[in-house]
Amino acid sequence: MKQLLLFLSTIIVISSQAQTGKTYQADLIELQNILVRTPSYQDQIKGPKLIDYNKLVERLRKDTVTNVSDFKYFYNLAQLFFPISDNHLSFYQTANFPKEADFPTFTGNVDSLKAVLKKRSLDSLEGIYNYDKYYTVGLYRADNAEYIGVVLNSKVPNWKKGQIAIHLYEFMPNYFKAIYAHPKNKNYILQPIEKYSSHSLVNSNFYSSFSEKVYSKSYKKYDFVNTPKSLDDFVLKTIKPGIQYLHIKQFSADMIKREASKRFYDSIKNLLTEPNLILDLRNNKGGSFEVSQKFVKLIEQYTKVGKVFILVNNGTLSQGEIFTLQLKQLQNVKILGQTTKGMLTYGSNYGKRSELPSQSFEVFITDFEADKRLLPYENYGINPDVVLLDTKDWIKQTIDIIRKK
Repeated sequence: MKQLLLFLSTIIVISSQAQTGKTYQADLIELQNILVRTPSYQDQIKGPKLIDYNKLVERLRKDTVTNVSDFKYFYNLAQLFFPISDNHLSFYQTANFPKEADFPTFTGNVDSLKAVLKKRSLDSLEGIYNYDKYYTVGLYRADNAEYIGVVLNSKVPNWKKGQIAIHLYEFMPNYFKAIYAHPKNKNYILQPIEKYSSHSLVNSNFYSSFSEKVYSKSYKKYDFVNTPKSLDDFVLKTIKPGIQYLHIKQFSADMIKREASKRFYDSIKNLLTEPNLILDLRNNKGGSFEVSQKFVKLIEQYTKVGKVFILVNNGTLSQGEIFTLQLKQLQNVKILGQTTKGMLTYGSNYGKRSELPSQSFEVFITDFEADKRLLPYENYGINPDVVLLDTKDWIKQTIDIIRKK
């Protein structure tokens, strides 16, 4: 009887694994079908790249992954995004986030790893990162292409010492494809572009109720890189004799925000009167081309008589970046701050999401036909003419530059 029960249980396990293997194949095929229909795939995956992409698909289809909660399952699917430069595309694990028993754990000695990483310089990607006040992660280079982030200490119950929170895959010097475990739920998220800047992984923000911080090596009492959250979307004021400050947070097509944008524009269109203008586009998340164009024309008219100093950071993205490029072509315009995100070539008209057959993963799909002139900036962003220090107020630094000129 015992042998019979053992035999039956073995049959059940094999059958279950085979079924889950079929689920993996179904997810992989459906994801490929989704991606080949996107404008970014159709623009970029051609000729030799198409041959390489098909080889990648074939290699992944030969794999046998049986657990949707396994990191390798997500990693295999995420690799289909790696050759495509389209940072509006997003991919993440949904409700079936990794079970504790399946969660990847560092196999070495965590304390020894910590001792080694303590010696790394602030300028090195390797080192010890804080995620707010909640836990610390040691990031080390595992091989030529991958960096792994291991939890060293944790003050929260959902993270345990030794668990792996970060995977970075370098595709060119200092540029990475990243897979993060969400700080709160620990479900996997693909971040298609990650950079190391200001001693931080600048795109490791998760819009979480847990925290909106990023992984950072150093604690900064004051954040000079980002605009304060309390700052209104639209601001115009004179901050010094001869210097006006204009803040534009978004170009949203949302009806209410669009109307607010128009009211603001109408109220200030004749008020740019000082010889110098600081235009603050930090953390501008973009929006609609139609909404931004009235401001392009306003600044274009102003540059005939005044100088414009545009502030941008890694949080300047999408239409915010396109707006910056439009103004960059004008006379009397200088870009200051930090390289922008590099998320501007594609986008989504409808915000469509598609669930894979396993119901464990979801894709946010892009459908914009791209302006090919923007493609060189995808991933890489727009470099400033002047890089500002992250240890001093950016407005004050800009005022100093204006006075020197």
